[in-house]
Amino acid sequence: MIVVLKSHVTKTSPEFQELMAFLGQKPGITLRVHEEVGALVTLTEVYLIGDTSALDLHELETLPGVERVVSIEEEYRILGRHHDDQRPTGFEYKGVRFGQDTLNVFAGLCAVDNPAHVEEMMKALADNGQVCTRMGAYKPRTNPYSFQGHGASCLPWVFELAGKHGIRVIAMEITHDSHLDEIREALERTGSPTGVMLQIGTRNTQNFELLKIVGRQHE
Repeated sequence: MIVVLKSHVTKTSPEFQELMAFLGQKPGITLRVHEEVGALVTLTEVYLIGDTSALDLHELETLPGVERVVSIEEEYRILGRHHDDQRPTGFEYKGVRFGQDTLNVFAGLCAVDNPAHVEEMMKALADNGQVCTRMGAYKPRTNPYSFQGHGASCLPWVFELAGKHGIRVIAMEITHDSHLDEIREALERTGSPTGVMLQIGTRNTQNFELLKIVGRQHE
């Protein structure tokens, strides 16, 4: 839970001292104060860490100096973790671990052009112990006349070359839901020699239908 204070309230204000004394009496709650200093205004927030389900939001909002109270639901808390949060994070895909304790580098081709360059890149990655790569089969461009990738036609040999060199995961941007079917069909046709991690580019961050379709995917 986050308590946002009014702009005139600082750590030295009587309202702040009264609020901290009130919150300090709540059992099982740890307080953390954060200040964001701007050119004209200082924003002060108090983070309530712990089981806040018993707290009355209306009561907190009526306290002197409080601008608003933001309740953070349990299912969203993974986005703002704390040092004492012991819940497991991350996932494993095609034998590759993705989590806070791992670093996976997706070096590769911005746009797939020909098999020779793809194999050269994948061999170089494999020789240096890498198992992930980036291969742009669908490449949106600002200039519509620029090369935009080979699309579905290059997927079979990209996947086969990945399997040949032990590349386990390929990051690939998609711009349309039909690309999902094309990727799935190409993986099945080649015997799934690798895995694909779908990318959503800036141009499609507001394409909610595409986001929902991608969100329903599973291994």
